[in-house]
Amino acid sequence: MNRGKFEIEVNNSKILQIGEKILKEEQFRKIFQICEQYGTEEDEVRKYDVYRIETDSGNKILKKTNQREMLNYEKYLDKQSFHVPAYNGKYIDDQSIWILCEYITGNDLREMTNQYAISAADSLSAIQNQYWNCTDNERFRIYWERINQRYEYTKNVPVLMKAYELFLQRQKNCPRTLSNGDFLAWNAIANEDIVYLIDWGFGGIMPYSLDIARFIAHGTENKATFPFTMNQEQKRLFVQKMYEKLNHKLEYEQFILDIKLALLNEYIEFAEAGEDENHWYFEHALKLAEDILNERAQ
Repeated sequence: MNRGKFEIEVNNSKILQIGEKILKEEQFRKIFQICEQYGTEEDEVRKYDVYRIETDSGNKILKKTNQREMLNYEKYLDKQSFHVPAYNGKYIDDQSIWILCEYITGNDLREMTNQYAISAADSLSAIQNQYWNCTDNERFRIYWERINQRYEYTKNVPVLMKAYELFLQRQKNCPRTLSNGDFLAWNAIANEDIVYLIDWGFGGIMPYSLDIARFIAHGTENKATFPFTMNQEQKRLFVQKMYEKLNHKLEYEQFILDIKLALLNEYIEFAEAGEDENHWYFEHALKLAEDILNERAQ
């Protein structure tokens, strides 16, 4: 079976009631639950608390989420001109938080093109420019604790440990901005030549290089890790366009090093989590760590 997201129509009165409480004047018609085929077996399916709802004014996404995503919309994304879903409101009860947003039609970026890579950089850089050097530290504190825990994983491999120490040192003063936190190819939707960034549940103010690295880390020409295609030219286009679009220019060498260090963190994250069946992430982390240390020694 093909991996990826799909929908099933559902008859769910609770979801209907929540949607109607947020948009009181709307007529809600059909409800579709968002699902994901994550493996090749028939039962390897995840059903998310995410629903596409057909309404009189168009399609909406109703999503059970966390306080962070709700606050990211209300504090940073709502009423801005960014390429993100429009925010329609929230519903909170004793047990859960739900948000209602615009449904973006189009294709996600699992099958990358040169234009998608360039458009993704246009959309991401606009957000980064707006909140560059933002001083909100709440999300960073959680991130800092997590990457220091990850450091323990590297201690049995001296090359990884030394390179990861450089990563940790840089995170203390790396410029911070609003980050999606999970900027993978299926969390971006292309509508004609515009790429929209969706799913902000892991987002917040963090080092700028994280979203850049995550976007290019998991796409390969042969889908070696995730079911994402991305070749080296597309990665180069995305990174180059990001640098061109940033209003607050770092030295180019520092910009590239920041991305390499963030890539190292991406690879180690998946190796540490055991999501590395063929040791792709570990091998790439080891090679990148060696390259970083060699460059620093020159």
